[in-house]
Amino acid sequence: MLSLTLLSACGTVDGRLKAAAEQVGRLDAEKTLPNYPADCRKEERSGARIGEPLDVALLRSDRALGRANARVLRCAGWYDEINTGFAKEES
Repeated sequence: MLSLTLLSACGTVDGRLKAAAEQVGRLDAEKTLPNYPADCRKEERSGARIGEPLDVALLRSDRALGRANARVLRCAGWYDEINTGFAKEES
């Protein structure tokens, strides 16, 4: 009778270990990163053309640089938000 009790206790421990492993697996599966925004992969061009006045080329280049910098800040903000979410899950 004692051996049946011991064996049933092992079965309970195995069941709890299996349930814990399944829960850890589900939590890890939820940690997959979302797709990186397509806009964050976009490259910027100045749009300056051969033969156009330098002041116009400078304005075009400056606007392109402004768009690129804004994109970097947007994408960094997106990453920081995702990273903060993952840090909270691990706590």
